[in-house]
Amino acid sequence: MAVDSFLVIDAGSGSVKSFLISPFGEVIARSERDWDRDNWNSDESWLQIADSISELMRNTETRVIGVSSTSMREEFILLDENGKEIQFKLTDDSEKHGYKVLEEHGEAMYHSSGHWPVPNWISGAILPWLSEAKPRLFDRVSCVLMISDWVNFRLSGIAGSEGSGACETGLFSIKDYDWDWNIIDRVGLPRGIFPEVYRNGVELGSLTKESSIKTSIPEGIPVVVGGADTQCGLLGMGTICGEAGAVGGTTTPVQIVTDSPVFDEEMRTWTNNYLVEGNWILESNVGYTGRGIRWLRDEFGNGVKTYDDLTTEAKTVPLGCQGVLAFLGPHVFDNAPPYWPMDMLGNLPVEPTVMGSHSFGVSVLARAIFEANCYGVRANLDQLREISGLDFDYLRFCGGNSKSDLWMQIQADVLDMPVHVPLIHDATAVGTAILASLGTGYYGSLREAVENMVKTGQVYEPRPDCVETYQNHYERWMSTRERLGRFE
Repeated sequence: MAVDSFLVIDAGSGSVKSFLISPFGEVIARSERDWDRDNWNSDESWLQIADSISELMRNTETRVIGVSSTSMREEFILLDENGKEIQFKLTDDSEKHGYKVLEEHGEAMYHSSGHWPVPNWISGAILPWLSEAKPRLFDRVSCVLMISDWVNFRLSGIAGSEGSGACETGLFSIKDYDWDWNIIDRVGLPRGIFPEVYRNGVELGSLTKESSIKTSIPEGIPVVVGGADTQCGLLGMGTICGEAGAVGGTTTPVQIVTDSPVFDEEMRTWTNNYLVEGNWILESNVGYTGRGIRWLRDEFGNGVKTYDDLTTEAKTVPLGCQGVLAFLGPHVFDNAPPYWPMDMLGNLPVEPTVMGSHSFGVSVLARAIFEANCYGVRANLDQLREISGLDFDYLRFCGGNSKSDLWMQIQADVLDMPVHVPLIHDATAVGTAILASLGTGYYGSLREAVENMVKTGQVYEPRPDCVETYQNHYERWMSTRERLGRFE
């Protein structure tokens, strides 16, 4: 007998993952397809998404009752009137023009959307350049969509957006939960290219016949508005107002949920919409974390070591890594211009970012990377405490990084507070499925959905004999990091 499930599409930076999630938060099946972010093409990527979904449907007896999507943030797609992607390349001129937008409108964008218009990254800086530099191309633009919006458009044929993704454009008012038409007018963009804004967890439309043929999902299945991957991860852990959570993957955003928009006076952090109406996010991002351990696996694993192998080897190394300190990406978030002026260690060559010894093996470096990532989480959580005036009794932590027992235990010791890991580490998929359950009416309220779909996993308690020692190592890591930054 076929079981009910929600289909979740997670369009990430390096791959697309498709999940079938039960109404009780269990992962029934999972499929993944890698893609090249630097040469990303929407038509090719849609075929990969459809192939990933079709694999699930072929190999699983399930009745899909709703579908939704989540995606990496900041990335956007421009569509013409026929729904086809309009491609363009960023240049030195686009970056220069982006700084002009930043100088003229940056603070207004930050105080409205919670984000600076970073040149050659955030659409609020890119679109004004495109409209001036390539007017004939820009005249073809019919709609601007974030990646998860585009996935739902491919599924349903309906173009719409939602706050947790739209706020990443710099052109959205997080207080009004709508496009900031004043700023859009000021930067000279046409209002008509910005789609209708929907609340998270409402039905957008239904699966089209064309999408049904490509994916093997029955036509007419409800397509539900999802959200940004980090916010979906928080929801998939059951994170509520006043709590802190981290979603650990290639990067690790550390976020707190608030009942009003909180802005940093120094404008270092991001303020985002949450998936729960009346709640917002304050974010301080650690930057590259999982990428460091992946680099170690790829460069020194001889093609045979897995992440579990590296964890096992790191367990043989005593706390403090024999004095070795790693600086392979973790930083203290400072997204105000000129953007991380003293914090570019993640962009330095590898050799000068491993300090303390010239004689160490893979096991020592693995633990040093784990410890550095945990120091970065602490530094960013401390920044959130400073800005918000809030304190926390524990940290919720999900994502690929949370699968390492050693990593999470070090994190609890470094923070000197419990780290709560959900039973399902892919909490972003669970959070998106929660939204699908609301949009299909399977659950009548968010509380009911969370109670049924979020399962508590292991709680890592800080070990008193390690906490004081890690305090000393953390202070050494921070002071060394600051000294290295002065050489930038």
